[in-house]
Amino acid sequence: MAETWTVRPIEPADTGSIVMRCWPEDAAARRRLFATQHTIGMAAWDGDVCVGQLHCYAVDFPTVENSDWPEWNQWWSGVEGFRAPRAGRAWCHACFHVGRTVAKARVDDSPDETYFGRGIGSALCRASMTWAHDAGYAAVVAPGSPPALPAFGTWAGGLPWTTYAKLGFTQVGTLGPPDELPAWARGESPPHVMAEVRGALAAGRDPATFVAQLMMLDMR
Repeated sequence: MAETWTVRPIEPADTGSIVMRCWPEDAAARRRLFATQHTIGMAAWDGDVCVGQLHCYAVDFPTVENSDWPEWNQWWSGVEGFRAPRAGRAWCHACFHVGRTVAKARVDDSPDETYFGRGIGSALCRASMTWAHDAGYAAVVAPGSPPALPAFGTWAGGLPWTTYAKLGFTQVGTLGPPDELPAWARGESPPHVMAEVRGALAAGRDPATFVAQLMMLDMR
């Protein structure tokens, strides 16, 4: 059966229909982002219901700063091994959320899993890539989650770095030291994520493969 959902850039009029968690709580900050970026990310829609969000922020290489990007989900401070290839504006993916709807958020914080596994995350990424290219950005940069850890990916709001690689991104750094188990996998995550970590380690997974990768698509 063909999918009926569509993906497009978020417009100011959409914000009342989107769970705004992970964007700035301050409405003035969101207005500034719309004014300077034209959009705050991508949204997937099933009819008039928003069923997926990709949060995006623009930065200028080499400073990688955006004062309206909330510090708690701004990942640049933890990046190791990255050097900006040139001056220019980069479009950064902050986090993905699939199945997070306004109706579900009124009940609890868990996503509607009926939208999982339907390609919505990849479609949000492709739409963002196209938009950034057409808007003249020099690069798209994103944190790629470690693959085969779905509980972590859902909690952290990330696409696997392997998905980014299939879309043409290359690995240009790591989020944290590249050769040690990251803090989230040592206890700084919810119980269900830690259960996934313990299971993977017990099965012999290399601790270094839990490290998120910084992925970049050079647009020039």
